[in-house]
Amino acid sequence: MPAITAEQAASRRRTNAKILKFGCLPLAVLLGILIALASAGDDQDDNKPAKEARVEAPAYTEANKSEKAKTGRVDLIVPDATVDQAKAAIQDYADNKIGDRFLNYGITVVRSDADKTYVCMGEWVKDAQAAELYTGGRITSDTWPALAYNCPDPKG
Repeated sequence: MPAITAEQAASRRRTNAKILKFGCLPLAVLLGILIALASAGDDQDDNKPAKEARVEAPAYTEANKSEKAKTGRVDLIVPDATVDQAKAAIQDYADNKIGDRFLNYGITVVRSDADKTYVCMGEWVKDAQAAELYTGGRITSDTWPALAYNCPDPKG
């Protein structure tokens, strides 16, 4: 291989520097855009309370209520209930009516007292030990008490 002159070596260094400088610029811009988008996405996620919008609990009437020492069950009548309204009613009942004395509670939403099928059913458990005892570990959660839903809504 023939040796290159000092002038040629300097020219190559300048060219390499230009390529490196220009080549890194698009990468730096792209990285900056990705970081900006990621942080904007995080801000939007933090503002969302949940995957679905929270529905206000509709008015409901209690029926077929049965409570024992540590367990209970109740039907909530919500005429023309949607699944979201049924879930909201179940959550409202769980938050405001169950109390500390129960370990397991079933809450069913029907559209009328005569309905044989339900819109939505919730099963509330106080803690992991109650979940294991009453549900065989079927209900799990990171926070307690926990509420599991089953919402077939046959007339949906």
